[in-house]
Amino acid sequence: MAIDYTMPKLAMAMNEGVINQWLVEEGAYVEKGQDLATVETEKVAYDVESPEAGYFHILVAEGEAVPCDTLIAQFAETEEELATLQSSVNTPAAVSAEQAAPVAASSTPQLSNSPARVIASPLARRLARDANLDLHTVIGSGPGGRIVKRDVLPLIAALQIGDAVIARMPFTGMRKTIADRMTASLQSTAQLSGNWESDITAMMAFRQEYVRREAELGTRISVNALIARAMAYAIKQVPVANSCLENDEIVIYRSINLGIAVSVPGASEYDSGLMVGVVHGIENMGLAELDLSMKAMVERLRSGQATAEDTGGATITLSSTAGVGPPGLTSTPVLNSPNTALVGPSTPIERPVVVDGEMCVRTLMPVSFTFDHRVMDGEPAARFMRALHDCLEHPELMMA
Repeated sequence: MAIDYTMPKLAMAMNEGVINQWLVEEGAYVEKGQDLATVETEKVAYDVESPEAGYFHILVAEGEAVPCDTLIAQFAETEEELATLQSSVNTPAAVSAEQAAPVAASSTPQLSNSPARVIASPLARRLARDANLDLHTVIGSGPGGRIVKRDVLPLIAALQIGDAVIARMPFTGMRKTIADRMTASLQSTAQLSGNWESDITAMMAFRQEYVRREAELGTRISVNALIARAMAYAIKQVPVANSCLENDEIVIYRSINLGIAVSVPGASEYDSGLMVGVVHGIENMGLAELDLSMKAMVERLRSGQATAEDTGGATITLSSTAGVGPPGLTSTPVLNSPNTALVGPSTPIERPVVVDGEMCVRTLMPVSFTFDHRVMDGEPAARFMRALHDCLEHPELMMA
């Protein structure tokens, strides 16, 4: 008897998934534990393993978004049972046709006249056909040289360039997820931002002491690690900053799970991606461990190796434009909902200031604090900003 396979729920917040790529062919025999598909959630793509052994029958085409627990494939015990499943009316014609049919002829000039059969995913074939792209000219990066979506998107963008247009990009995938989340955050929360400058001259000198110990520590301590440590200090003074609004409850967390906004590659050179990675329990970490954990998490996100733990459970967010934006930039970042608070440092700038009645040049870093006014009133928000400011200006507090 055939065994049903449904869209797996890979994270608590996952409501639906997209089959980016089937890693096995229709009708192939798969072993239990064999890589079955790449599934894209709202945050990250996962390779999922087969929970069963059997002849594999695909019911959902690549690129289709389906809710969790929706039937997407079946496992047949025998080839005869597979044939019965394939002849069923439940088999999507689009799937079988895409997998069986060669790519349509293209009117665009071919760079290669190789008659070899093109191996491509159904989604890549559909995208190429719609864009009149000859798949014989594409080099595949999937298993066995299979052409997948990421191989054709940049070429499609190049084909669509006109005299007045640099590129056209589909408003789908990560770009649409970012847009939907930003819009939902602004529409569903009462966001307010405070902005100020902290004198980080002492903090930068403090960092240099750790930089000199780079070989001993195994890492070059980053400014972001120091800011994260300062955030942990401020949360101890004002715990409500480390909270989320869940249904009708304000949940204040004991553990500080730091969400970090990370720029990741987009669909093309003109696109950008944004994910929030998470480092859990930073209040229990030493500075070197914190720095190494942050860097390792960022690397996993950018290389596509992120785990569910890397992308879930943030209780407060750090979104830094330091080193990217112009010196002195002041911004009002959008909350990473359902988090109550977000800290947004920017690129430091040197300025003349008065210290103890004397004019001198100091390094000032613009900092913003965005918070949900439904959860935090102005007084606790101001106390958090003051605690964070004091710790940035007096880095010895980070070690308290």
